[in-house]
Amino acid sequence: MPKSLLKNSFDSIVDEIDALVYAIDIENYKILYTNKKGEEEFGDIIGKKCFSALEKRNEPCIECPTNFKEKVELNHRYKWEHKNNFNRKTYLFSDRIMKSNNSNKLIKVQVGIDITNQKKLEKELEEQQRNTLETFEALFNSTIEGLIIYNLNKKCINVNDVAPELLGYSKEEMIGKDALDFVEKDSINIVYTAINNSNQEPYEAVMLRKDKTTFPAIIRGKNITLNNEVIRISAIIDITKIKEKEREISKLAFYDSLTSSPNRTLLKIKTEELISNNKRNLDYCAFIFIDLDHFKTINDTKGHLTGDIILTQCAKRLEKLIKREDIIGRFGGDEFIILINTHNKNNIEAKEIIKKIAKKILNTIKEIFTINDEQFQLSASIGIAMFNKEISFHELLRRADTAMYSVKDKGRDDFCFFNSKLQETIERKAIVLQRLRKAIHAEKIDIYFQKQVDSNNKTIGVEALARWNDKKLGFVSPSEFIPIAEESGLIIKFGYYLIEKAAKVLYEWKEDIIKKYWRISINVSLTQFQRDDFEYLIKNTILKYNINANLLRLEITESILLENADRALKKIDYLKSLGLTISIDDFGTGYSSLAYLKKIPIDELKIDKSFINSIDTDKSDETIVSAILEIGNQFGFEVIAEGVENIEIYKKLLSLGCKYFQGYYFAKPQKKEEL
Repeated sequence: MPKSLLKNSFDSIVDEIDALVYAIDIENYKILYTNKKGEEEFGDIIGKKCFSALEKRNEPCIECPTNFKEKVELNHRYKWEHKNNFNRKTYLFSDRIMKSNNSNKLIKVQVGIDITNQKKLEKELEEQQRNTLETFEALFNSTIEGLIIYNLNKKCINVNDVAPELLGYSKEEMIGKDALDFVEKDSINIVYTAINNSNQEPYEAVMLRKDKTTFPAIIRGKNITLNNEVIRISAIIDITKIKEKEREISKLAFYDSLTSSPNRTLLKIKTEELISNNKRNLDYCAFIFIDLDHFKTINDTKGHLTGDIILTQCAKRLEKLIKREDIIGRFGGDEFIILINTHNKNNIEAKEIIKKIAKKILNTIKEIFTINDEQFQLSASIGIAMFNKEISFHELLRRADTAMYSVKDKGRDDFCFFNSKLQETIERKAIVLQRLRKAIHAEKIDIYFQKQVDSNNKTIGVEALARWNDKKLGFVSPSEFIPIAEESGLIIKFGYYLIEKAAKVLYEWKEDIIKKYWRISINVSLTQFQRDDFEYLIKNTILKYNINANLLRLEITESILLENADRALKKIDYLKSLGLTISIDDFGTGYSSLAYLKKIPIDELKIDKSFINSIDTDKSDETIVSAILEIGNQFGFEVIAEGVENIEIYKKLLSLGCKYFQGYYFAKPQKKEEL
């Protein structure tokens, strides 16, 4: 093929290439050749300097290999990117330095590919990657957790902004540190085990700050693979405030809000722990139940604020009496419980230890309480249940409570150990209560009447007395079942039943020539008298049976005036306005203040039989009876002596001026039909 034809074919091929092709004299930068693409892009540029024709510049491009003439190598290919100053396109150039065939001139053959779109895509991809990275960094730093990234050797390689704040380091100080450098020593084993688990559940540990202070934390970690490298991300949350809330909740759940001592719930837990821990040693332990005597009176008269202060001071006093290992708590109201391990396997010796403690408790409670310059003195009733074997909390409570009430029954201000005899007593009490409830409901309690006479042995009235003969229990003394009725609240229903029966008898006697003048005396309990509807029930009963109210005499005790004297006096005034007469029963054994006798509109004083029994042999009893008779005489009250059993006592009372009598010497209690 002719040489000229070959050249034309080459030119045609080069013109079809979608790239810029130049031949440039390396010495003077003049363009010796360009293909069609070059002409289309930049026009007629042959003979012009490349930087002027292609770039509209006054000097060569800095990155162009032609600038380094002394360093260029023949036939070496140079690649470089360049953004054109004229058309703002980006090209990838491939330059080769060659010698001209006609001369020794150095010519640069340059091929340029338009990569503007590729560069745009690259830029967009870079922007996307940068945005992704910024988003990750934002998320990494915006979490409330402290994030730490460790390598396979458990060395810190990155942290977020929160982690240094939590641990007191700078980011730079944390990098390179071992994972366990941030953990308090007691938690190291926990954390060491956890970080060797590729994906563990969240767990708690105590973290160590740079300044050696600590804080509780929840940690969770996960191993991930990034760029073919396994790394571990650990997230740390400071739970100091959560722990504080837990303690507050625990305090509310397990501690008494007033005294800050263990409450009923925690006392049960501690008791069960003591029982469980003592299974092997079998030491004797004590469950001590303390009830403050007459504490309700302080609340009622001085207010609950004063009562609360006393309870708080009482708890502090009790705390000082026991060892650190022992437990004291407020069971509720004015009741406290103390748990003590005597560390003694001998029952007698263990009891002696507890006796000494019980005496100290009684003495410390009796010390004066001074509140706002006012002084108060209390006593306590203490029930103690000893144990060295497995037993339930509720059984211990029942035993100690039984022993405590035994103290109450004997006069308070003492302590008592639970024993089998008390067990029999409480079982008997439970049976009596069960049978009594049924008997009252079925009206199986009989009403007997004991005559009351004057000095001429003339019957002036009777006292209504309850008698109970149960099918299973046999005869049950009033001294046994009346207190049980009082304690259980059955006395309310029974009291109304007794009043109803008495009113019915008075109605029946209205046509009896002799008995229509007899009055009937009825004992009224404190609980019954204090009810708001008591006086109105009496009124309704009088109206129901249309009886002479003056023949119904209510026997009340002096203790009625202790609770709320003003309210009690108002009730008595109302009852008197209905026509009823009032008697003070067991006079001389209770309140015994002459002050109330001036205010209370009573009709009779009833001398307690405890003063009557030995009046003919005991000078003191004679003196008391004489004084009561004189009081009655001075105030214009009738005075009746109960419990007159023989003629000697009767004559003695007559000699002292007594005019009214009641007792077995005159008549035993009888059924209505036998009178």
